[in-house]
This record gives sequence, structure tokens and C-alpha cells, in this order.
Amino acid sequence: MNTAVKVKKFAGIDVAPDLSRTNFFFLYLNTLFIGMLMVMVAIIQPAFLKDVLNVSPDFFGSINGFLQNMSQIATLAFVGIVGVISDKVGRKILAIIGFVVLAVFYYVYGMSHEIAAVLNVPAGFSSQICALLSFAPSRAAEFTDFAPGLLVAYIIRLIVGIGMILCYPQFITMVADYTREQDRGKGMALNGMMMGLASILIFAIIAPITPTLGVDGLFALASAIAIVGVIGTLLFLKERLPDTKKKGSKGLREIFPIVMRSPALKSSYLCSLIGRADITVMATFMIAWAVQEGGKLQLASEVATKKGAIPMIVFSLTSLLAFPFIGILLDKWGRLSTIMLTLMIAGVGFLWVAICPGPFSGVIYVAVGIVGFGIAGSIAGANTLAADASPKALVGSVLGGLNTMQPIGMIFFLQVGGYLYDVLGPGWAFGLKGVADIVLVIWLLTMKKKIDAEINNRA
Repeated sequence: MNTAVKVKKFAGIDVAPDLSRTNFFFLYLNTLFIGMLMVMVAIIQPAFLKDVLNVSPDFFGSINGFLQNMSQIATLAFVGIVGVISDKVGRKILAIIGFVVLAVFYYVYGMSHEIAAVLNVPAGFSSQICALLSFAPSRAAEFTDFAPGLLVAYIIRLIVGIGMILCYPQFITMVADYTREQDRGKGMALNGMMMGLASILIFAIIAPITPTLGVDGLFALASAIAIVGVIGTLLFLKERLPDTKKKGSKGLREIFPIVMRSPALKSSYLCSLIGRADITVMATFMIAWAVQEGGKLQLASEVATKKGAIPMIVFSLTSLLAFPFIGILLDKWGRLSTIMLTLMIAGVGFLWVAICPGPFSGVIYVAVGIVGFGIAGSIAGANTLAADASPKALVGSVLGGLNTMQPIGMIFFLQVGGYLYDVLGPGWAFGLKGVADIVLVIWLLTMKKKIDAEINNRA
């Protein structure tokens, strides 16, 4: 008599008896929502800066880059702590709080100029601060007209970043909580697919209607998405912390020595440091390039944003289609081999974007498609490798540390890239990223034997 119990499946992943397919569905649906909120700012900011705050075109790249970096500063300051807290209080409550923060502060983001006027932010003081942040302290007078609103926008963008970091890492960690090791590559790849689908929805559906919605409408839409995320997380996600949580979580000071002793964790951290900046760098500078180039062609900012979104649709669609293939590679071919292959592909793609004649040229679609394929493996691979190599009681803490690497890389690539964008031209912002990807591959090749030995010993 066959007494075997049929195991429930979700997208090829075994569903534990204490979980349901509904839990998995909303885990990935909420990942989609936070992905949309993370990407959406890229299509809002250039038009917001140009048409609402009226920033000077001489500082467009550095201001746009630093405004994005406010989110990375928030991540750097809080993500490690959030990871430790999530091991103690759970993932769900932090995600709910994060969505609430996003709902409120996305809504008020578009009111930065009005808030500055109500608070009577001094033009002289704010212009000095904003000029310093754009590496142009001697040109503070040129910031006077728009600096008060810009300074308020920086602060609100920081708070929006805090909301994101309360949400985004929780859904990655919950994939580790929900899956067994043999399914984790597929689970992380599906997480990446939702991020890719989020980009497609933003660039293929939201960006084309920006002329109709306007900047204010986009901010309101982002707030509404966050409210839906609150409801989905509250009602349909189930907490599933490891049993070893009862022994207590370790703090960050105890996490980094563990990482430094582990070649696998060290490699996943460096991959996050460099690889996770790919999406943000591409989206930030591609749309900024399109809006700036559109101005030279007498295109309205909303129209230029719509045209600039087309390469990002190709980028996101390629990434989305790559993730199922990447999930199979991670589980069958190996974590590190997949990471190295896809990092090299992404690096070549970025260098190709760097030499493209403009954001509206036909050849750029091929280049961004190559990058889209490459980032799928580097993101899912780093998450999977880190989850595999983590002590079970410390998955949230280790992944929190992994997520700390992301803002460090993004701050560097957005800030230095923004400076290169203004001084040498847009292509340099992409070229910098491509070179970094390829250098990381070379380093991983030197570490391959040690990483393979560690993973084999754990098995």
C-alpha cells in the first residue's frame, strides 16, 4: 500500500506542510510591489527635477545620482540592523511598517517645493549644501533658485529609502525561510523574476502614461501601490522563522567575522557590492540621458521619459525571461559558475551601452538586453550562495549584511557615475560599471577552488 504523501508544489518549489500556495503567491506578489516602488522613482525623478524643481542642467547627472543615493545611504545605515531585528521579531511586521512609510512619503515627495516654502528653508544655506553634494561648492549661487525644494526632496528621499529597506530584504529572507536548499535557487530566481516583471510594468505601462498622469499623478500612484502592499502582507503572508531563532540572533559584529572566514560568503558579499548596482545604474542614467537628450530634440520631459523607457523595457524583459534559466543553472550547474558567467555578460553589455551614440539609437536595445540577462544571475546567485553558506540561525542577519553591501556599491557607482556623466558624458557612467563587473569576475576566478571546497564540505 502506497502511503506516500503528495507534496504540494508552487512553480516547481516544494511547499512545506505548514505553508500554502497562497503564502507563496503573495510572497512573490509583494516582491513585485516593492520592486515597482524601487524602480518607479527612476521614471519620476528626472521629470520632477527638470519641470517641478527646475534644477540647472549643468548639475542634472550629479543631482539625479545623489537623489537616488539617499536611498542607498538609508540602506547602508539600517539594512544590517534590520536583518538582525528580523531574526528576532520576524520579517512580516517590518515589511508592513516599510510599506506604510512608503505610502505616506511617496505621496508627500512631490510636494517638496511647497514643504520648503512652508518651512521657510533658507535659500543661502540650502544652496551651499546642495552645491557641495554636487561637487561644486564654488558654484552655490547657481543653486539658489531651486535648492530649498531640492534639500527637502533629499530628506524625503532618505525616508523613502528607509521604507524600502524595511520591505525589500524581508521578502528575500522569506524565500530562504520558505524553501529547502535544493529548491532555493529556483526560489531566489523567482524573486528576481518578480523584480524583472516590476521593471517591465513600470517602463512598459507606467512610463507611457506619464504625459497623462503627470508627475503628481505618478507620486499618488506609487503611494497607492504601497497601500496594496500593506494589505497583501498583513492578510496573506505567514511568518516562518527557523526553529534555531529560539537560541537568539547574533549582532552585526559577530556576523562579519563569519563572513570573512567564509570564501563563499565573502564572494557573495562582493557580488552584491558590485552586481546589485546594475539595475539602479541602468535605470537612473538611462532615463536621465533620455530626458536630457530629449531637451536637445525639443521633446517634453514626459515624452522623452516615454522614449527612454523603451530600452528599459528590453532590459527588464530580457532579465525576466532569463531568471527561469538562471534558476536551473544555479541548482544544476552551480552557484559560482553561474555568477561568473552572468557577471561577465553584464560587464560586456555595460561597455556596449557606454559606446552607443545615444539613448534612442537602435543598437542600444541589444546592449541593454545583454545587461538584463547578466544581472539575473548575479543577483539570484549572490542571494542563493549567501543563503546556502549561512548558519541556519543567522540567515536574516547574514542576508542583512549582504544587503548592506548593495548601498555601498550603489553610492559609489551613482555618485562617481553621476560626476563622470556631467564632466565626460553619459557613456562614462555605464562604462565604469562594466569595468567593475569584469574585474570582479577575475577575482572570483582566483577564489574558485576555495569556494568550491567550502561548499563541498558543507554538503
